[in-house]
Amino acid sequence: MLTTARVDIPTQIEARLKKAAEYSDNVNDYAREDLVGFKRPIAAAFALLAPLAIAFSYGAGGPWLAVQYGGAIILMVAGGLYVIGREEWPNIVDQFQSSVMAKRKAIADLRCGFGESSFLSNGRAPKFFLHDHGVLVLADAGDLKTLFFDISNDGSDPRWELYESGEICRRVWRWLRLPVSREVVKFSTEGARLARVGESPRIKSIEAWEAINVGLGEPMDGAIIHQPFDEVVDNVHRMMY
Repeated sequence: MLTTARVDIPTQIEARLKKAAEYSDNVNDYAREDLVGFKRPIAAAFALLAPLAIAFSYGAGGPWLAVQYGGAIILMVAGGLYVIGREEWPNIVDQFQSSVMAKRKAIADLRCGFGESSFLSNGRAPKFFLHDHGVLVLADAGDLKTLFFDISNDGSDPRWELYESGEICRRVWRWLRLPVSREVVKFSTEGARLARVGESPRIKSIEAWEAINVGLGEPMDGAIIHQPFDEVVDNVHRMMY
């Protein structure tokens, strides 16, 4: 059975949201910070090697040779910014847009000032469906409802380790979800281990993934699907092929 209560946002989560909310909305400021901070490998390598090259040339041939090396480095930097920048700029813009979206969600979550703490006692083992970017999890939430989780395997989601270790197959789940972004920010399991039957089937094609996502109503991570658990599981199995 699933229960949900309104709680204060934990201090650690609130601090992370405040940091995201302070992000700059100007792509040029973001790019300047990215380059000046030497976050790109090529910029970091240049920042390390250029002073060493100039110092070595000065020691070997005096000021004139150092000036020549300095001019050559300036030309290389100009050419590198032009050639490499054409490829790096779209990546910078994509990262900037993701940061801006995260900022807007963080501001909205902070203004709400509370989170949703949920508790689920699993009477039955959940069902797992692997895909290229993680695993879909379905659990019986009672009252003819099904709980949906989409767990990423990119290293940013601690629930993936719980899945791989089998710890997610515990009777009790607890998690915290933010009110506006609907992001699941905390998740833990406890209690007796539930029997896990067989290997998790894999969603092998993008077409099947899209069919399942649309068929379930395009749920967000942590959403409740207002259909019985067995019915949802059967529908996913049917749409996988």
